[in-house]
Amino acid sequence: MDILITGFGPFPRVRINPTTALARAVALRLRRSGLDARALVVETSYGVGLPALRAHLATTRPRAILMLGLAARARAVRVELFARGHASPLHPDATGDTPKGAARVRALPARTTGNAQGALASLRRRGLRSALSPSAGRYLCDACYAEALAATRHSATPVLFVHIPGLRPAPGQRRTDRVAAFRPNANALAGALAAIGAALARQGRQTR
Repeated sequence: MDILITGFGPFPRVRINPTTALARAVALRLRRSGLDARALVVETSYGVGLPALRAHLATTRPRAILMLGLAARARAVRVELFARGHASPLHPDATGDTPKGAARVRALPARTTGNAQGALASLRRRGLRSALSPSAGRYLCDACYAEALAATRHSATPVLFVHIPGLRPAPGQRRTDRVAAFRPNANALAGALAAIGAALARQGRQTR
């Protein structure tokens, strides 16, 4: 597999997680460009989703990994520089559970092995408000990022996590003057993420 794109399912207060459809859309764009790209939607749970991600990476061993998460309160697309392993017991997952042993990963904090500056440039070229971020939060996003970096630390596989804010509604769903300007258009964002994924896939081929 050239590249794996991951998104998440629902979690408390988020009934429809936009990264579910976005991960699939990005994988489809990359397949149309000739890459072996696949999407994986991770259940937002420490007891099921995190072990499933671990098993999937061990089985498929992708050459590159692009991970997508929702940061609903963010005011820009965030390119995450680090996984820190600071999962908080104050935020239950989709099953109502909190982090336990399954969320513990050694060798943290871990820095992204993807080209964060290149990803940021790709987003900004498409007019998307974006920034580098030093922390992927204290939830499943950070735990899964840490897991992917730990699973690939001996293989030189590039791994990058991108947090997205809430997306701009499709035309006709809401008056545009009531939508915050920083919210990205889904199609423009998918295009930028596909470009980031293609760059990660090239990096992965060169380092193997």
